[in-house]
Amino acid sequence: MNDMQKRKKLADISPYRMGTIAALVWSAAMGGFMAWYAVDTQDHTEQLARNEVRIVFNKDLSFRRWVTSHGGVYVPVTDKTYPNPGLSHLPERDIETPSGKKLTLMNPAYVMRQVMTDYSELYGGKGKLTSLKLINPDNAPDDWERAALLRFEQGEREIAEFVEIDGQPYLRQIGALMAEKGCLKCHGRQGYKEGDVRGGIAVAIPMQPHLDRMYGDIRKMLLPAGAIWLFGLVLIAMLVRQVRQRIEVQQSGEAALRKSSAEVARANADLTRFADVSAHHLIGPVRRLGSYTQLLRKELAAHPAVLAEPDVRETLGYLESDAGKLGILVRDIQLYLSAGVPRGELRQESVDAVLSALEQRLAPRLLEQDAAIEREPLPSAMLDKPRLDDLFSVLLDNALIHARPLDPAQPFRIRISGERGDGLSRYRVSDNGPGIRAEYRERVFEIFERLTAGGESGSGIGLSIARRIVESRHGRIWIEQAEQGGTAVVFELPDAG
Repeated sequence: MNDMQKRKKLADISPYRMGTIAALVWSAAMGGFMAWYAVDTQDHTEQLARNEVRIVFNKDLSFRRWVTSHGGVYVPVTDKTYPNPGLSHLPERDIETPSGKKLTLMNPAYVMRQVMTDYSELYGGKGKLTSLKLINPDNAPDDWERAALLRFEQGEREIAEFVEIDGQPYLRQIGALMAEKGCLKCHGRQGYKEGDVRGGIAVAIPMQPHLDRMYGDIRKMLLPAGAIWLFGLVLIAMLVRQVRQRIEVQQSGEAALRKSSAEVARANADLTRFADVSAHHLIGPVRRLGSYTQLLRKELAAHPAVLAEPDVRETLGYLESDAGKLGILVRDIQLYLSAGVPRGELRQESVDAVLSALEQRLAPRLLEQDAAIEREPLPSAMLDKPRLDDLFSVLLDNALIHARPLDPAQPFRIRISGERGDGLSRYRVSDNGPGIRAEYRERVFEIFERLTAGGESGSGIGLSIARRIVESRHGRIWIEQAEQGGTAVVFELPDAG
């Protein structure tokens, strides 16, 4: 295959490949934003529901304690409020006023059951007092409540779960009801002592109104987000088409090829810049998310009781963590897009100088992770300095995230070595971590490919950035097992090419 054929094949592939990358990056960024928005909206909805059920629970608990503190209340006997058979052992269960009006004593459970039955619609929830040892069989627990009461006997004191009741979603909460001194008036004969778990206060609130609001908020965001996403794809398609048309003009002859090569390069640069600018514009919302979360934390500092709530601290933590992860993702996307293009003069650069500066920047992180970098004098590399810094930065960052030894007692070490030969420089960044199985050593270089899930702070792009930098210089990069049993990332940078 001669040079003309090679350039023709490259021209046929490049625009579509760049367009695909730009479309994938753009779609991933918009999809990531919508996924984050949906998860955040769901977390916010669940938190609102938990706050609501806690308010209802605390109201019922306060009301019950008030009745208990007065030893019960006397009310007129009616068809609806009849003497409680469970209190028949009390000599003053039924009394008569001087005017002849008959009154009966209502204990806290009796009062609560009547209030919850008659007035639950005022606050939208369902509730009752229940126990495994009943005075009134009307307060018998259902299956969910019985299971929760049994868990109370194992030491738990509060249980909340999202469940279905009659086919409808509800948030149910039950809290342990402790026997207080005033409770023994009625329940002492059941064998309870002060401080025993006597039963529980159960509350259930419907989730459908909360879910309707949540889905409504998500639907409102889908239209503008979808429009922005489609607009971006149309622009990418237009740029790809423009590049393709210019390539067809190039194919008419060598002279035309030389004349339009600069225009093709500019069009490809425009395509890359579009994806880069798209990622860049996402930085603003991400930073604002982090800034507003920090501002909210400062504002809540004036309300220590609210800030002390575990759910509030957890929500703030989620927001700050997600903002950080999105920021890392956008940063790495920009590094990936710029990895194939020199950002300075191609010359022999001192790798030792680059690593010395990098170690200073990483010093706090190395100290925090109790990690150490060991290196020997390294040969210079034919590469522009910005990308040389990016190359070692992503490799060290990848090692610090994924290469911690499985044995906590083993020191965390990262070793960097290198050598010269055959017109190239070869470098090895190795660790003493868990290593990578042979069948996955090529796969990890794919963009957004990760072998682990969950809490790592990386974006899944680091090794893809490294490969793009190395291959842009017609070099090679691969993974092999390190001498210490961990992972060694090896790459070669030729002096020419």
